[in-house]
Amino acid sequence: MSHARAWLWAPALAALLARAAPAASDTPAAIPRLARQVTGAVRAQRGVEAPVAVYVTGGSAELRRAVSTVLASQLSSAGLAPVVLDAPTADAAESLARAQGARTLVRLSLDVAGGALRARGDVLGTWVNFWSGRAPTRPPRPAATLVETVPADAAVLALALEGGGTPPTAPPDAGPRSLRLLGVTLARLEQPLAALAAGDLDGDGRDEVVALTERDVSVFDAEGRLVARRELDALPASHATTREPFGALALVPGPPRVAAWSTRHAHGELLALDKAHARLRAVGTLDLAPLGAAERGTFVPGQTAFAPAVRLAEGRTLTVPAPFTTASLDSQRLLFVHPDGSAAFYAHAGAAPARWTNLGAGSALGDLDGDGVPELITTSPQLSPSPDVLRVHGTTGDDPGTQEPLWQGALPAGRALYVVTARLDGDQRREVIVGLWKPDGTSELFLLRQGAP
Repeated sequence: MSHARAWLWAPALAALLARAAPAASDTPAAIPRLARQVTGAVRAQRGVEAPVAVYVTGGSAELRRAVSTVLASQLSSAGLAPVVLDAPTADAAESLARAQGARTLVRLSLDVAGGALRARGDVLGTWVNFWSGRAPTRPPRPAATLVETVPADAAVLALALEGGGTPPTAPPDAGPRSLRLLGVTLARLEQPLAALAAGDLDGDGRDEVVALTERDVSVFDAEGRLVARRELDALPASHATTREPFGALALVPGPPRVAAWSTRHAHGELLALDKAHARLRAVGTLDLAPLGAAERGTFVPGQTAFAPAVRLAEGRTLTVPAPFTTASLDSQRLLFVHPDGSAAFYAHAGAAPARWTNLGAGSALGDLDGDGVPELITTSPQLSPSPDVLRVHGTTGDDPGTQEPLWQGALPAGRALYVVTARLDGDQRREVIVGLWKPDGTSELFLLRQGAP
């Protein structure tokens, strides 16, 4: 996108952002919220005088323009007569602010990391004492540092990726298939997750994200808006429930339906999305745990694990080397992750299993770069890492867990126990959704979307 076109739509986008709010939350959209916090911090400083000049660096050009536009609007509402500056350096911005008659300068650097939009910088006075001579001297006030952080949203992620953004942690020699991911919170749930899945439920070419807890099934669209929810409390209770929330979730084709089973209940349900009435309608029951579209398994009674015997789509049984906590089935490829961090990988249903190591409970196969070969996306194998780390590995060589990742990056606070991939944009490259258990007993769906490598 050209700079000229971006300048044309930036004010309109800023106006939309100012009215928008993320789904499943009453929290204001990220950019207006950040602008309000920065404006409040500027007004709190002694000695602030109008006009106030604004100089923003970091992030992508589109993100800088959007933040500058919304911040200028907030400062204008506060009576501070803002002027947005375009300067090559912070020192040049100070000189330009003086030349344009500004009495105060706000300098900010933006970055998007760990699901947060951060603005860091300072506020200073630009008034020059006539008696200073040729060397301009700043007034003693205002003079303060500014550090403001808000949870990023889908709009921030789209803007950050549009023009480059801040590169996340990545290995120095990732090669030509290197990836670049930035993440934001997609949605939040009031209870811990029991399972996570994604697929196109309404036929629009974009996947929905389905989250299972002990008590309900929730469907979210690509922007994180709640589409439908179904309570499960009417189902009979299980005689051998697990201490922690656990279950199985899959999408069944023709027509698309959700197969869901929480170990809190004696059986599962087959659910159809009624989008017009924003509900999930029960169309059948399940007596086997859904591991994939047609693959089925059974729970180990009282344990957060599945038994080794797996019924495949064609009806025959595959015996996995040991009970497993995670199953990811990509076309003909099968991945089963065991509680000890090892995994059994089958290149196709009739192949001998390869043993992979160093995997986390949150693991999935998914084609992130659109080349037709899935990557392995996995979390930390540690029990309580701080922070948890998401890694992306190639699957064409030996044990991926022993190889250098194509990409890795820290996740927000919490236990990352679930990973799925989805086509939220309708293209060939898949996005990554991580399900996190938060320290306060809630859950978060964290979306990682790709930009240019």
